[in-house]
Amino acid sequence: MKLDSFFDIFSKYPETDKARNYSEAYETSFLGKREDVKLLFEIGVNNGGSVRGFKEFFPNAKIVGIEIDPRFYFEDERISVEIGSATDSNFINGLLEKHGLPDVTIDDGSHRSADIKETYRLLYDKTKTCYVIEDYGTQYKEFEGGGYITDGVPATNIAHNHVDDLFFNPSSKHINIYHSIFFMFK
Repeated sequence: MKLDSFFDIFSKYPETDKARNYSEAYETSFLGKREDVKLLFEIGVNNGGSVRGFKEFFPNAKIVGIEIDPRFYFEDERISVEIGSATDSNFINGLLEKHGLPDVTIDDGSHRSADIKETYRLLYDKTKTCYVIEDYGTQYKEFEGGGYITDGVPATNIAHNHVDDLFFNPSSKHINIYHSIFFMFK
């Protein structure tokens, strides 16, 4: 089966910037792996364009959107939007119990460094194949009004630690780092 490109799929959803900003990163990172993804968690649903796009990009996956704002709740075939905070361990544990362990987790939530790190702490070990952090550049003051580093430690340290892990832990697969997005494969 021929699968449409990331750009073609996400261009249908103008409420998300993914086609413009991340086409090459997703195409390259998931080349030949798209049909293997069965469960995807995406943090940050907003108007739903992104979860709808991922439903098409990963043709065999159930998509679980995690959204804090109840105005963005909806259900669709293979899409469930769950309302709650990705930094709340009780909420995350409930999601894992309800849906199972995700193959892929994508953090496109608040972009605040502390939230990114807490969500990573709660979900990275529970994610089977790939953990993605989008828009990490927004945590810096000079970028898109950022200033989301409230604890003095940028979330980009997560990527740095994974680079170190590649050297010291031969069982680590790889990390793909692009402008404002990185993918950590297991």
